[in-house]
Parts: sequence; C-alpha cells; structure tokens
Amino acid sequence: MKAELADWETFYKDGKHFHQTAQGSVRRPEVFTPSIIENIAAMSIEKYFMAFFMHRGCLPRNHTLLDLLEEAQKMITLDPVLVESLKYMDSLQRICSVFEYTIIPPALSDVPRFLETLDAVARLVGPELDSVLPPTGIPAEAGSPASP
Repeated sequence: MKAELADWETFYKDGKHFHQTAQGSVRRPEVFTPSIIENIAAMSIEKYFMAFFMHRGCLPRNHTLLDLLEEAQKMITLDPVLVESLKYMDSLQRICSVFEYTIIPPALSDVPRFLETLDAVARLVGPELDSVLPPTGIPAEAGSPASP
C-alpha cells in the first residue's frame, strides 16, 4: 500500500456527517425530496470512498459514482448488490460530460435503496478507516453507522 494522502480523515468525517443527514432526511419529507436525498447520499458515498482511497495513497481518475466504483473494484471485492445499486444511482445523474447530460428524477420508492447503498459503503470502508484513527479520532455521532 502506498503512503496515505493528507486529509483523508476530513473526507471520512464529512462522509459521516452527510450520512447522518441522509438518515435523518426521511423524517422530513416536506424538506428532503428524493432528489435531495439521492444527492446527499451520493456526497456521503463520495466522501467515504475518497477517504478510503486517500488512506491507501491513491486518487480516482474522477468522482462519479461509476468512477469510484471502478476504482474500488481494483482494490477490494464488492458485493454484487452494492455494485448494481451504485450503477443505478450513477445512471440517474450523468452530469459530468460537456457534450450531454442526463438527469432522471428518482422516485420516492428509490430512497430506501439510496440509504441501503450508503450504509453498505460505510460498512465497507469503516472497519479499515476506524482501525487507524488516533485514540481521539473522529467522534462517532449518535446514530451514525460508526457508533458502537
């Protein structure tokens, strides 16, 4: 493994904060639409993967969910359900091309899948990252996936 890159802990902490927000969002549907929840979940997933990659001393070529997935598959074995869910989330927003973009509004029925995917990514990267944090590390917020 290459030497870790600086600030991976910040990405991990940010991922936990976005995760906590995504989890709480379902209690406020008047504010958090399925599109907003999808974007918050995607931000958390991106932060978690970036922390994981940076801890391992590398950076992905891009930050779309598909790019992050492809990079992760070079390093670890991913559950096929997680792979398909990340591909699905990526298919809803393809906004990085300068030539064409696609935005498909998610349905309310997609929200549990977004949250399950986010939880799966947290479970995937959490053990490795939590194991190397200093004793004062990143405090686990109440109700977050890293809480005991």
